Formats: sequence, C-alpha cells, structure tokens
Amino acid sequence: MLNYVSQPSVEVIQVLLIISNVLSYNMNAGASYTLLGMTERLCLVLGLHVESTGFSLAEQEVRRRVWWTMAFQNSHFSLAYDRPSITMVSQPEIPFDPKSMPGHRSYFETLCRIVSLALEVLRSRMYPGSSQSRVHEIREYKLHIQRILNEATPHLRCRDNCRSLAEHIERTELRLHSSYLLSVLCRVSLDPHAHLDAQRRTMIREDCISSLINTIDAFVELHEINSHCSRSWISLQRTIASAFLLVANDDSPQTWQLIDKLDMVLADHVYADDGMNQNNRTDSAKHLSSSLHALREIRQAFSARTGSSTGQPSSTTYSPLLLPSPPSLEPSPNMPPTTNVGQQPMEGLSMRNILGRVSDVMLFPSMSGDPVV
Repeated sequence: MLNYVSQPSVEVIQVLLIISNVLSYNMNAGASYTLLGMTERLCLVLGLHVESTGFSLAEQEVRRRVWWTMAFQNSHFSLAYDRPSITMVSQPEIPFDPKSMPGHRSYFETLCRIVSLALEVLRSRMYPGSSQSRVHEIREYKLHIQRILNEATPHLRCRDNCRSLAEHIERTELRLHSSYLLSVLCRVSLDPHAHLDAQRRTMIREDCISSLINTIDAFVELHEINSHCSRSWISLQRTIASAFLLVANDDSPQTWQLIDKLDMVLADHVYADDGMNQNNRTDSAKHLSSSLHALREIRQAFSARTGSSTGQPSSTTYSPLLLPSPPSLEPSPNMPPTTNVGQQPMEGLSMRNILGRVSDVMLFPSMSGDPVV
C-alpha cells in the first residue's frame, strides 16, 4: 500500500478502484469507503480533477474515464451516507466520443452526466440550511434527468431498441441509477417535518414512490437478463435501501408484488450454492441473507397488522429510512435507534425497529467482519 501512495499513477488508481469494488462486494462498505477516500486524494495528486494539456488526446481520455469511474463510486457513498466528498469540488470534462451527439449518447457518457448531476446536488447541500432541495430545485433536477435520458442512444431509452444482451444490461442499469437519484431528490416529501404544503407534498411524494418502484423493478429486470449483473454492490445496495423505504411509506398490493419479486432475486443470490455449508458462505451471501430475512419480517408484520397475506393500502406512513454512516464514522443524530429491539412493543414501533435494523443487515456491516446478529 505504501508503494501505491508514494508512487501514484493512473494504473495504481485503477487497481485501488478494483480493490474498493471487491471490498464492497464482500459487504465491507466501511473499508471500501475509507480506501476510496485515499484513492480520491491520489486522483487529486495526479490532477485528474482538472483538464490538462500536457497529455496526448488518448491519455486525456483515459484520465477522464478513470476520474469519472471513481466519481461514480464516490457519489454513491456520498448520497447513501449523507457525507460530502472532495469529488464534487472540481471535475474534468466528460469524455464524450468525437461523434457523440444528443440522441446518441453512449451508456458511459449518459451515466457520467447522471453522476455529474448527483455531484451538483451534493454541492448544493453543503451550505447551511440547504440539506434538502427546494420544490423548484427538485422540479429542475427532474427535468434535467429527463433531458439526459432523452439524449441517450435509442437502446438506452426503449427496450424494443435493444439488440444485444449488453444493450439490455446498459438500459436497465441506467434506469436503476437515474431512478435512484430522483428518489433521493424527492425524499423530502416523506419527511413529515418538512415544510411543504399538502399539494406539493403529494406531487413530490408520487414522484418519490414511483422512482423507488422503478429502481427495484429495474434491478429485478436486470437479474432476469443476467443474474451475474445483479450482483453489483451499488445496484444491490440502492435496490435494498429503496425496498425498505418503499414498504415504509407505501403498502399497496402492487408494492408487495414487487417486493415478492425482489425476495426471489435475493433468495436466488443467497441460495445459489445451496449445498455449501453456512459457515463457508461468502460475506455477501451472509449479509444478503440478513436483508432477505428482514424483508420477510416486515411482510409478516404487515400481514399481522392487516390480517391478510399481502399488504393493503394504509393511511399509516412510517418515518423515512435514514441511512446511517459507515462504521468508524459518527452516527447521524437522526439515525433510528437499533438497540434493545426485543424490548419494544410489536405494533407500530416494531415496524420502525425492523426498518431501523437495516443498518445492521446489509448496507453497513461491521468493520471487524463479524457476522451481524
């Protein structure tokens, strides 16, 4: 590791990004977050965050692609953990192909534009009193996302235009990540303490719920297209977080039908090696198993409350899920408590307890690697 730090290069950063990804796949989000912070600093040392004329066109493109790859991972952590990032201070140009044009933007180009918008959102939240976007800002961001998607190449916009497996994968991945970003922007509508009038809250809430549904639905479709692609940690984390947030705020039959599909996808990953001893399972399978168990607990709690096998429309709205910091960082003051769960009553509070335990389930495992109880 000392060699990486003392002699940084673009190749070293690529290696560190791969290691960070591997740590994420092993559900060690805290270690991945820490390593990514160091990788981010090395990018700054090499000046990847700014344009430089001292390199050939080919070298400039590689430098830009490496920086935006790092920014994709980093922006995810910043959105999930509500933590600022140096990445949003300065950024190079998106490496557009010379022949790229509106209506024909590639997957990588379009995803970079989504990441750039996410960094813009994060920058706007750095200032005091601006942790939540205003209504007109949410509307502008939504229109911006739509413009980005409209300028993507045809196969990214419509299933019927996909001609290969790779194109289907790109389309569903883009749908997942763009829907997740829009859901993050609209989450203010799920906060009962947010200063919103009833009409605007309803409008933004509908966008939030539909974006959560689209995120999960895209992930389920991705698994149907290629089960290996649905093992991507960022896609998994965003989908599971969206699922818990969705069931906390919408228990319609349509929601539970979608959750049932997600249940089958997670079960497919957890029990892929059915004959393997429980102790020999990967960390990923162990934590996904905990997520699957928590989702099923929520279904049972709703079934007990409604007296049916599926969720029914309810006027009850639970507090939105707040994602806590990764291990080794101080927890957020508004983070749901996760201790003494067994001592709480089983009714409404039990639902909050189950949701609050998400931080211990899959998203942010212990840095020590010990299994979560």
